[in-house]
Amino acid sequence: MDVGLIGLGLMGRAIALRLVAAGHRVAGYDIDRDARMQAAATGVDVQETTADVARGTRLILLSLPTSDNRRELLWGAQDLANALQPRTVILDTTTGKPEDIEEDSRRLATAGIKLTDVCLSGSSQVMQEGRAIALIGDNEENADYGDAVGAISKAQYYFQKPGQGNRVKLIVNLVFGLNRLVLAEALGLAERAGFDLSTVLEILKTGETYSVVMDTKGPKMVTGVYEPAVARLGQHAKDVHLILDYARQLGASVPVTETHAQIIDALMREGLGDLDNAAIFKAYHS
Repeated sequence: MDVGLIGLGLMGRAIALRLVAAGHRVAGYDIDRDARMQAAATGVDVQETTADVARGTRLILLSLPTSDNRRELLWGAQDLANALQPRTVILDTTTGKPEDIEEDSRRLATAGIKLTDVCLSGSSQVMQEGRAIALIGDNEENADYGDAVGAISKAQYYFQKPGQGNRVKLIVNLVFGLNRLVLAEALGLAERAGFDLSTVLEILKTGETYSVVMDTKGPKMVTGVYEPAVARLGQHAKDVHLILDYARQLGASVPVTETHAQIIDALMREGLGDLDNAAIFKAYHS
């Protein structure tokens, strides 16, 4: 299958690797030249423009930082919306504002274009290892793009309509973020007490306190090495505020996430957004 992919950053390249390995031809584009070069080295057929991607396939995946980036792509300077072929399906993997994808989906539907959210739970490393989960704002019976999604996720969950995949992803990301925060706080306390962090991490992993974050983020916290990033702190900062917005809309109480936002915002003001999100430990260890 020919698959378009716009956005070739950390996650975009990981998605491309999975698609290429599954035998799909990937026509990709990114505004960043280095990202295009790295993607080309992994087997992506890099295109000159987003319009070239649109002309070559009727299935396009987006891997962008925010829903504002999607809107700029579609109706801004690149004007992708006017280059799309009739009956094109766009699968947006971006974690963004759910109400934005609802509105954008309705807008594109008037031109015979389908847009839905296929949010991917997991980092770029998780994606490369084939362990990501897809949270899809669509009915399963309408998902005629299943082969492509199956190539990039080990399990797929369908939530009836655009926007719902994003909403579930925010709930999932709340847990991811707080798992990292709790681990960072525990290791910060252990360090202040003078314990060896490697030993404490091993204890936490061995007992009932275990979580996967101890495998993926614990070693980074222990060593203090947060580059290269697998998933950036700045990206999760954006997600935390989306979670807060969603909770406020529902009138839901999320006091721990409110505290998390204050901690992560302080790190962002220090200019640490490009580090791996394990750098939340810097709030407890300088």
